[in-house]
Amino acid sequence: MTVWPLPEGITGDPGLIRVFAGGAKEREEDCPTLRAVKARPRLQAMHRTHYKPADFEPFALATVMRRLDVLEFGRVREDPARVRPSHPGLERYAEHAVDQYLAAVKSLDPGGELLPDPQYWVRQSRTAADPHGNRTVYELRVWGRCYANRERTVCELRLLRFGSAQPGKRGPGERDPAEIAMAAYVAAHGGRAAEPTRWGDEHSVRDAVTPQRVRVVEIGCLDGSVGPLFDGTPDEAEAAYRRLAAPRLRATVDAVHRRPGSGCVTCRLTAGCSDLPRTPGILGIKDFSRPRRTLSVTDLRRYANCPAQEHLRRIHLPYDKDIEHNHHVARGHAVHAWLQHLHARTPQRPCTVADAPAERTDWRVDDWHLTGDDAELGARLIARHAAVCPLRHADPGTTPISERLLTFYDPEADVVLTAKPDLLYHSRGSVVWREIKSTRYRRPLGNKDVLEQYPQAALALVLLAEGMLGGDVRHSRVEVEILRPSGPDLELVSPRQADRIATARQVIRDLAAPWHGDRTSNPSPGKHCARCEVARWCPAADARPVSSPSSGLH
Repeated sequence: MTVWPLPEGITGDPGLIRVFAGGAKEREEDCPTLRAVKARPRLQAMHRTHYKPADFEPFALATVMRRLDVLEFGRVREDPARVRPSHPGLERYAEHAVDQYLAAVKSLDPGGELLPDPQYWVRQSRTAADPHGNRTVYELRVWGRCYANRERTVCELRLLRFGSAQPGKRGPGERDPAEIAMAAYVAAHGGRAAEPTRWGDEHSVRDAVTPQRVRVVEIGCLDGSVGPLFDGTPDEAEAAYRRLAAPRLRATVDAVHRRPGSGCVTCRLTAGCSDLPRTPGILGIKDFSRPRRTLSVTDLRRYANCPAQEHLRRIHLPYDKDIEHNHHVARGHAVHAWLQHLHARTPQRPCTVADAPAERTDWRVDDWHLTGDDAELGARLIARHAAVCPLRHADPGTTPISERLLTFYDPEADVVLTAKPDLLYHSRGSVVWREIKSTRYRRPLGNKDVLEQYPQAALALVLLAEGMLGGDVRHSRVEVEILRPSGPDLELVSPRQADRIATARQVIRDLAAPWHGDRTSNPSPGKHCARCEVARWCPAADARPVSSPSSGLH
C-alpha cells in the first residue's frame, strides 16, 4: 500500500484498515474516496454533527442475521445500542427469510455435522514498525454465517441474498469473483474474534486451525435456494485471493479521487466535500433534525402512493417484477433503451424513421423483449420520435449524455438528492434536459400541468435555474417529449419564467415535505394495493400467503 493522504476535513488515526469482502467488489457508481475512508474506522469528520439514528433498520438482512443469532446462539451478537427497530414489513420478510434459510441448511448439511461459530472470522496482519514505531493493522472480514465441523477440517461460509440464488433469478446483483475469492481466503486463513467494543478498536483475534476444505455458498432468503460459490483447499483460496481480490483491495484503500452518488449519505466527508454540488433549500424544507437520506423523484412518487411501499423498496426487499414491469412499463423501458442506443451512436446523428426496429412485431433491446401488439406500438413510437429528436439541435462537437447519475446535497434538509436525466445535451451553449415519455393514448388525459404530471421535469427546471448544470442559463430549458401513436408532443419550459419556477418549487416541496417529516412509514391501503409490488410484505395488505412465492418476485 502507498502512503494515503488524509482528505481535507478528516482527522484521526489511519493506522487501522478494515475491509469486508464487499470491498473487493467494483461498481461504477461507488465513490473511491468513500471506500478508502470507510476502510479506516478511526477517522472522523473535523466538523461532526450530532448522531441522528434512522427511524427503522436501514439494512434488511441485518434483521435476518439477528433472528438467526437468537436461534443459533440464544442472543444477538451486536451491541443493542446499535440496533434500530425494524419496520413491520421488514419483520414479515425476516420471518419468511429465516424459514427459508433453515430449509436450505437442511439440504446443505442434512447430517448436522457443521456447527455455527459465534465468533467472526477475521484475517489480521500488521506491517513492520516505521522509524516512529507506528504500524498499520489490516483486517479482512466477511459478512455472513460461519460454520465448521468439530475438528475444523471443513469451514463453510454462508452468504445471504435478498432474493433467489437460482441462476436466472438472481437479478442484477451478481457476486463479484473478487468478492468470492476474498470470502474464501478469510474462511481459510482467518482467525476467530468477537465484535470489538468500539468500531475503531482492533479485533482481538485468536488463531484457528487451518481447515482442509473451504466452502462458500449463497442462500436465497426468498426461496431457500442454494448457490455454490467456492469449494476448494486453503491454498486454492489464497491463490484466488492473490489473483482477484488483492489488487482490488489495494486500489480500494489507496483511492483518492471522488465520485458523488448515493453513497454520500453515509460518507464522513459529505458536509465538506468539494465534489458534491450543494443546493441549499432546493426541497423547500428547513429541518436538519432528520437522519440523512437519499432521495429521488421515484422515491417521492412511491411515497405519494404509499409510505410503506417507498420504505420497503428503499431497503431492497424482494419485489414482484411482474407487477413492477407490466407490459405497458416494459414497453416504455424498451422504447427508452432503443432511443438511448441511437443517441449514443458514433458518429453522432439525429434519429430517423428508418432507425425504428425493422421487425415491428418482435424485437428486443438490452433486457427487454417485445412481441405482438406491444412490439408494434413500441416500434411506431420510436419512429414518431424522429420528428423531435434532440440531436437535431445539439451543438456540433458536443456529446449528449444519457442516464448519467447526478447528485446534489441540500444541507438545509440534510438530504442527498439524485437524478438521472433521460438525456442532457448542449444547444447554443446551454444545457438542455430532455425527458422522454411514451404512452398508448393518442391524446392527453386531463389538463394537469406538465410539472405536476412529471415531477422530474420540475426538479430539472429548478436545477437549471440555479445554474447547477453549467452552461448559459439564458437558453437552458427542460423539454418533455411525449411519444403517442398519433405523433409526438414536445413541451418546453424555460428557467427564465418566474411563474414556472415557482410552480416547480411548489411541486417539489409538496412531495418532499411529507416524506421528510414522516417517522412511521405506515401503509396507505386502497385499491392500489392490488398493484403493489411489495404487498407480500405489507402488514396492512391482504397479500397472498408468505409460503407461496410469486414466480415474478425479484
